[in-house]
Amino acid sequence: MRKQNSIIRILIFVFAVLIALLVIVGSVYLVSASKKLKSIQLQPEFSETSLEVGTQYTFSINTTPGKASIKKATAVVDDPTSSFEINDSGKAVLTTGMTEGNVTVYVECKGIKSQVLSFSVVDSVARAQAEAAAQAEAQKQAEEEAAAAEEAQAEAAVKKYVKATGDDVNIRSTNSTDGDVLGKAKKGDMFEKVEDVDDWTHIKYKDQDGYMKSEFLTEISEEEYQQGPTEEDKKTEENKKEEKKEEKKPEENNNTENTETNTQATQTKEEAEAKAKADAEKQAAEELAAQQAAAAAAAAAGYNLNGLQVTAAEYKALLDEWRWATEHGTDEEAKEYVLHHNSSELENLLKQKGLR
Repeated sequence: MRKQNSIIRILIFVFAVLIALLVIVGSVYLVSASKKLKSIQLQPEFSETSLEVGTQYTFSINTTPGKASIKKATAVVDDPTSSFEINDSGKAVLTTGMTEGNVTVYVECKGIKSQVLSFSVVDSVARAQAEAAAQAEAQKQAEEEAAAAEEAQAEAAVKKYVKATGDDVNIRSTNSTDGDVLGKAKKGDMFEKVEDVDDWTHIKYKDQDGYMKSEFLTEISEEEYQQGPTEEDKKTEENKKEEKKEEKKPEENNNTENTETNTQATQTKEEAEAKAKADAEKQAAEELAAQQAAAAAAAAAGYNLNGLQVTAAEYKALLDEWRWATEHGTDEEAKEYVLHHNSSELENLLKQKGLR
């Protein structure tokens, strides 16, 4: 009986030990299960959305459950120039590199991965310097353009004037000999100059645009322009008027002769016709003789052009040189251009043509 009671006691004790072990193991399991890591949350402790180069940024690491251990957690960053580590206080610290770009970070522990966070990395100092340099360059360019505009405006405000050095020089509608002839400039005529166009000068002529060969113009001051033609120019004009008067005298003499002829009412018609015919033949003979004498003298002595003695062939070559500048291309118009050049200029031109 005693032996049986001892066995029962032993069984009860073993059973109690087993129950205690089960309770202990169950408790350990429950405690362990309550601390098992289920999720990781990475929380930035800064508000910037763009990160600065070479700067540290801290992240809090929150876990579920809160008491879960992350001692074996690793911090991952995709930028080789940046570093991302977990410090002793259990926080993740990102140190950005020195170049601009994008950086992505996350934390992983025991197969559990936090959310992936991406940030842009900028160099605000370099950007500010570049922006300041760009603004300075833009301001400099604007100032240069303003200065150039002011200079151009000032230059445009200063009027220029020219005076004709040749007589009966064509004023054309364009800078070409094909342009329409708007008028003719006499020696000493003054005009407001607009600009130089190749070997032409753009002028203001009777409230319109005109063009003259630059070789027949010389620049003058505003004071000269305001004063008007010089005494020399006025004398030249007066001399031309006198020459025109002299040209009219033969016509007046002819008119007088005609009047005298008409007053001879006592002559018969036959006598008048015979006398007129004889006078015409005499006059024609005299003119022919005079022309022949002049031609012979010219051929022998040549021509005197402003002190330069030239032959008939040289004179013709000079006329041909300036006939293009005349309106109708006649010898009489070309003579005016020849006489506007001094003896040195004429001799140099003859040398260029191989006539001397």
